[in-house]
Amino acid sequence: MSATVSRRQLLASGAAAAIAPGLLSGIPGRAEAAGSLVATTYPGTWEVAQRQILLPAFTRATGASVALQPVLALDAVAKIAASRANPPFNVVLMDEGPYLAALDLGIFAPLPKDKVKNLADLPERFIDPNGRGAFISAQIMGIVYNPTAIKTPPTSWLDLWKPQYKGRVGITGLGSSLGAAWMVEIAKLHGGSESNMDPGFAALKTLLPNLGAVAPNPGALATLFQQGQIDIGFNYLNAVLPLAQRGVEIAIARPDSGWVLVRNSLHAIAGSANLDLCYAYIDAALSGAVQGQMAAAPNFLAPTNRTVAFGSELQKVARNDQDLAALTLVDWKALNPQRSALIERFNKEVRT
Repeated sequence: MSATVSRRQLLASGAAAAIAPGLLSGIPGRAEAAGSLVATTYPGTWEVAQRQILLPAFTRATGASVALQPVLALDAVAKIAASRANPPFNVVLMDEGPYLAALDLGIFAPLPKDKVKNLADLPERFIDPNGRGAFISAQIMGIVYNPTAIKTPPTSWLDLWKPQYKGRVGITGLGSSLGAAWMVEIAKLHGGSESNMDPGFAALKTLLPNLGAVAPNPGALATLFQQGQIDIGFNYLNAVLPLAQRGVEIAIARPDSGWVLVRNSLHAIAGSANLDLCYAYIDAALSGAVQGQMAAAPNFLAPTNRTVAFGSELQKVARNDQDLAALTLVDWKALNPQRSALIERFNKEVRT
């Protein structure tokens, strides 16, 4: 296969292949008796981390087993809504935007505090006011670049428009929370907001000459750096640092408008026959032991449990949970009502 891939080929390539779903059995003889769950994760680093850390912790605590399936949030919601009588998943991993958009569908079970005791260790900004889920981590978005090709670290989202980066910029579409959050930042820099995205689209049109790739998700976007296809873009800290530690020419920089936070949550699905196991799974994900490992190398997922100390790499962004809670959030309630139209507009104006 040629090392050179055209922009059109990249746009048409679709999502990166996910790791095949697997089943992690618990202690022999206990898992079958204790029951099992079907839980979703995200393809790539999320799946690897949860298989290695969360699933064993849950199995040790309950004796139950988990079938972990890599499914993006919007796809998970669509599948659950289409099969309410027999939901295909018991617990789902969501970004805040898709979660809030699906809230009125009534597919999420209430999350009782007496069943999820580790909720008590979450700061207020990481507690779901709707009582239908728990924020288990936060992903930190910044400017990503190749430090060999770009000697001076970028400082602004607008650096992506510099003429020297013609054909070397990579982004994701608006179906990804990463891409949607970035477009909100671009709209704000040009006088817009979550409820007025027109300035962002006007700016995006002028970026087209620099655009080298539109990836379907954060993992695929990070892979483009690894393949040498792009030199600058945006992504999450937890997508960048694992590659950097493996020797990939990739780094992340703080934009002058500030780091952006995208919160991730777990939700029990209404109608599940094993809700107590769902709650135990979410409780395990909130525990200090699990979050401490998820926050450490090579995962770098920012913890929401206030008892977890931030490692040296995370401290470059936020020293503790108070600093983390101060980072920029997207107003998903304002963005969500128009998001389908925005995705369609992006596909028409950028992908074609």
